[in-house]
Amino acid sequence: MLRTESSDTRHLTDHPADTPPSAGPDGGVQIVRDHSEELHGTVARNSFGEVRVRLVTGDPLELIRPGRLITDTAEGFVRVLRPLSGQLWVFQDGRHAVARAPQFVCFDTTRPFKVVMPERFRMVDVLLPHRLTGLTSRETETLTVDPWCGARGLPALASLLLAGLDKHADEIQAALDLFGSSVAGLASALFAERMQVTATAPDVARHAQLLHIKAFIRERLAEPALGPALVARRHNISLRYLQRLFQQYGTSPARWIRDERLERCRAELSDPRYDHLPVAVIGERSGLYGASHFSRLFRDRYGISPRDYRKARQPATGNDTTTGNGGATPTRPTPGPDRRRAAP
Repeated sequence: MLRTESSDTRHLTDHPADTPPSAGPDGGVQIVRDHSEELHGTVARNSFGEVRVRLVTGDPLELIRPGRLITDTAEGFVRVLRPLSGQLWVFQDGRHAVARAPQFVCFDTTRPFKVVMPERFRMVDVLLPHRLTGLTSRETETLTVDPWCGARGLPALASLLLAGLDKHADEIQAALDLFGSSVAGLASALFAERMQVTATAPDVARHAQLLHIKAFIRERLAEPALGPALVARRHNISLRYLQRLFQQYGTSPARWIRDERLERCRAELSDPRYDHLPVAVIGERSGLYGASHFSRLFRDRYGISPRDYRKARQPATGNDTTTGNGGATPTRPTPGPDRRRAAP
C-alpha cells in the first residue's frame, strides 16, 4: 500500500507570498463534500486504527470545502498534509500558508478551507479524528495554516514518519492499531508543543499538558497496570491535580482511560482485518482482561455486547487493491444509547 511509480519532480514556479496561486488552466477543481470523499489523484489509501492515510499525486488541483456544506453534526478531523514533491497552499480562517518538503501543515475539516497545488504534486494526506487529538474545532485555530518546518526536533521526526508512509506502509500491516496510536500520539505531542509555545493564559497551558498526558495514555492502553496513579507519577504531578485536569472536561482519568479502551475495541470489532481474533482477545489488546468483564463494560457503554456488535456489522464486499483491507470499508452498526457509568 502507498507505493506508486515516481511522479514528475520538475521545479515549481515560486509565487510571491502575498499572491495566492491557482491550479491554472491545466488544473482541476474539486468541491470536497465530505471528509471520506476520495480526492482526485488518490493512488493509495489505508486506515491505521482510526487514523486514515492517503497518497495523492497528480496535476494542478484545487480542493475547496465551502461553509454551506459543513454541518454542526459533521465528524471533525484535523487533516495533515505532507508534500513529497511540489508545493501546496492552504487557506483557512482568513490566513494562508505555503508548504513544501520537508514541511507539513494542517487544517480543520469542520471549517471552510481551500488547498491549492499550483503544479504537479505528490503528497501524504492524514486524517486524525478530533477525538484522538483531544482538541475541539475551536481549539485547532491556533494550530492550523502554520507549517511545521520538518527539519529539526519533534517536527523532523513527524515529517520523516509521514514521508515513510509512501514506501513502508506494507511493512506495518501486522501492527496497524499500534502504528495508528503512534501517529496520533506524535500529532498530539506536536500540537501540545505548539500550544505551549503560543500559550498566553494558564488554561491554554493546562490544556497543552492534558494533550501530552492523553498521548501518553493512548500509547499504553494495552498495559493492565495503566491507571491514574501511574499516569500522575510518570508526569510528576499529584493525583489530585490530574483529576482536576480531566474534571474540566466533565470526566475523570479512570473513566477516560476506560472509554479510550472501549473505543479502540469498538474500532477493532468494526474492522474485518481483526475478525480472526476472538472477542476476548480484542479486549485484552486494549487492557480489558476477562471476557465477562469486557462484555459488561462494552454493553454498558454501547447498549450491545461486543459479540453482537461484530455480528451486526455489514459484510464486506468488493476487491480494491489500493486498500490495506481488500477494499472493505467497515460499516459500524448503530449502537444503543451511551450508558456511561461513573468511573470505578
